[in-house]
Amino acid sequence: MLRLDRMTRVFSVLAVILLLSSLLSFPVVAEDDTSSSETIEDLVNPVEGLLDPDPSGVPVSGARSYLIYDTLSDTMLIGKDFDSRRQPAAITQIMTVLIALEELELSDKITITKDMYETIPKEYVRIGFDDGEVLTVEQCIYACLLKSANDACMALAIHISGSESAFVEKMNKRAEELGCTSTHFTNPYGNADAEHLTTCRDMVLILKEALRHPDYRTISTTASFTIESTNKFNDKRVLNNANRFVSTPSTAYEYYIGGKTGYSDTAGYTIIAGAEKDGRCLIGVMLGAEDAELRYEALVDLFEYCFNSYTTTMVDENEMAGAVNSAISQIESALSETPLKVQEKTLTICQYYSVKSELANNGYSNEVDLSKLVIDPVADNQEFQLPIYRRFSNDETYKIGYLKITIGNGDAAPVPTEKAEDGSGISIREILLIVAVGVVLLVILILSIVFLLKMMKKRKFNKHHKNPTIL
Repeated sequence: MLRLDRMTRVFSVLAVILLLSSLLSFPVVAEDDTSSSETIEDLVNPVEGLLDPDPSGVPVSGARSYLIYDTLSDTMLIGKDFDSRRQPAAITQIMTVLIALEELELSDKITITKDMYETIPKEYVRIGFDDGEVLTVEQCIYACLLKSANDACMALAIHISGSESAFVEKMNKRAEELGCTSTHFTNPYGNADAEHLTTCRDMVLILKEALRHPDYRTISTTASFTIESTNKFNDKRVLNNANRFVSTPSTAYEYYIGGKTGYSDTAGYTIIAGAEKDGRCLIGVMLGAEDAELRYEALVDLFEYCFNSYTTTMVDENEMAGAVNSAISQIESALSETPLKVQEKTLTICQYYSVKSELANNGYSNEVDLSKLVIDPVADNQEFQLPIYRRFSNDETYKIGYLKITIGNGDAAPVPTEKAEDGSGISIREILLIVAVGVVLLVILILSIVFLLKMMKKRKFNKHHKNPTIL
């Protein structure tokens, strides 16, 4: 038979074991678990090819490759050989400037070293920096974007990564992060190299990211900038913007928001630019153009053609109500002879889409595609992702979103969740906690009773067994 003090220790151990086991049995669910979440970009894919592969009356580009891209809807509108890999020449410098804007402050100082200019071919444009000269990041970026100064570009690259090769690795990694699939840079400034290649599609993604920086827009559209005297150069250096969208009245374009030009014997003339008009933003790029001045005129003509021929529209979720309600009604009607019900529905739509202006002007309707919906009448918790299309008067359709529904047994009890969605009710964890606390309180009560019994027995013993009196 256990002694009472030993029993007390046993009950204490049991209480601890019960408490720990109950706590360890709690289900652990992260409150903000997003591992299975899906975004609209994953489910409403942008147009992989051209929106209009055979446009009528499109202006002549005069380039081996070109592309006009709508940034709001992430849509390639028109183009030619836009995935052909070609040398970009000095529009390479957009990537170098982008990385500089991401990793440096404009006021940061750069000390010029010989490796920032001595490997640049003599016929390439330079500002003419001296070894040991100190300039700011801002001054170097202005020199890149206004004058295509290759030594300024190398200065940024080596200042950031320590060497040209290390910076080139960074360029290629950043290109991959932006979604470029056919770009391989071998230098920071656009030196003619058979392996230094990109595409119109990839260059659009690079400029799109650069234009997200206000400093890029401001600097590339500045008409003139002055580099004041430095520790190695006493005179001022005046940099006039060589981009004819800014510097030349005959080719100036009022909607131009930033870009870059380039040229080499092997690349030909290259140009990339962003244009904003009536709330829309287009990016145009031409690789392998035949003429220095005509590339500007051709790109403006292509911009204006796309602004006039295509419309980019914001999608209003409220417009989807009729199509969604109609689809749900049809599904529920089909389930009327089964125990299944539509338990959940989630609507996801893209923010913008682009379409030919003539279609947009003739009206449209929205519809949920139920053609591939196959429901198992005996299965529970079935999930379906139903495409939503915008149908125009000529029966052309554009995918603008999806309706996700969950179908389950209408009579089945709801699956217990970690916590009620509206914050009311008691979660499983809270119930188990209450049970654990109850067990501990019960053990404490038992221990208290045992302690009282022990004290009562001790008092009874003392009452009948008094100690002898010592005189």
